[in-house]
Amino acid sequence: MPLTILIVEDSEAKLSSIQALLEREITDVSIRTACSVRSAIDDLLEFTPDVIIADMSLPTYDIEVGERGGTPRPFGGIEVFETLERDDVVIPVIVVTSYPLITDGHESLGLKELSKRLASDFPETFEGTVYFDSAYSDWETEISQLMNKVRKKFHGT
Repeated sequence: MPLTILIVEDSEAKLSSIQALLEREITDVSIRTACSVRSAIDDLLEFTPDVIIADMSLPTYDIEVGERGGTPRPFGGIEVFETLERDDVVIPVIVVTSYPLITDGHESLGLKELSKRLASDFPETFEGTVYFDSAYSDWETEISQLMNKVRKKFHGT
């Protein structure tokens, strides 16, 4: 049975990079993608992935051709955690962000602070935060390590 992963990411380049890494590293994997908070929540109503890899900064809904798209939400990924918690579903979530500092005008969090907050607020589902920078390969190593941890913890493989 393949490992099922939902990737929630609005940047096509970042999505492509993450998807290529997972397909290279995991022999039996099924990947589904969502581009916004709304589409991620809709997907979670339809199926239960083994793992979620989510961006933190997401639009509220998918951007269609000719539209400006949903409202940018610097902490939009938190809504994915809240949906899981509300529905009492435990799915490990790995956050992958391109921003070393996330700010919404009211609050600014560096990656360490964000990780502490998510670990405190969502201890059953939060697995870790990865800083994505396409110029370096550190993010690949970090995602691979977190995926190995998740697979051992939740799936015994």
